[in-house]
Amino acid sequence: MVIREVSLSFQQQEIKIKLPKNYFKTNNQSYPLVIVQDGDYLFKDVNKDVIFAGIVPNHRQQDYTPWKSVVDDIEYGGQANAYLNWVVEAVIPYLRKCFCISEDRNDIGIAGASFGGLVSLYALFKYADVFGKYIFISPSVWYPEFVEFMKGQPIMNSPQHIYWYVGQLEGKQSNHLNQYMVPRTEHAVDILNELLVSEQSVFYFDTNRKGLHRKHYFKKYFNRAVNKLF
Repeated sequence: MVIREVSLSFQQQEIKIKLPKNYFKTNNQSYPLVIVQDGDYLFKDVNKDVIFAGIVPNHRQQDYTPWKSVVDDIEYGGQANAYLNWVVEAVIPYLRKCFCISEDRNDIGIAGASFGGLVSLYALFKYADVFGKYIFISPSVWYPEFVEFMKGQPIMNSPQHIYWYVGQLEGKQSNHLNQYMVPRTEHAVDILNELLVSEQSVFYFDTNRKGLHRKHYFKKYFNRAVNKLF
């Protein structure tokens, strides 16, 4: 049996890899790559001609947040810039040495859910020249000052391919800042729509009126996103 799922250790970080079904039967064929936050749970049941690399977080509240903040006595480290720089400058080149990965920016994606979605959305503004595809599953845009940060971003002339999902019931019963998840998402989506000026850009926004902030929904809509973007 050919093993298509492997776990790598790179610079004290675990990376879970899932290869396309026919990866070992094709010669000199390069594949799209999607960097996925929070390990492999989102793509474990996804079958596509894409190489998925799930980075298992060591410090999620630090690496996935764009700047320091304290919310309900929880400290967030705000190290997303350093984390994304590591992904771009170290992880992707390392994966290219290990696997047959496309050199085309349009074939390189980044994805995640919740805080993993937040850092992936942040990557859109910091590394639009590296990634061409983005999957945001319930990104935590309730994070303090994030929507305001988006308002200050320049327009994007290069084409982007984006899928964004949120459930309509996310945060409804919460007393935490995430109670504003849906209205802030709607505001953020409007902002992003205005920034995407290229006629070649593709932006899918999906929702579920019964959707909760749960892995069941994350996995379902991640699969849908992959099928739409690839």
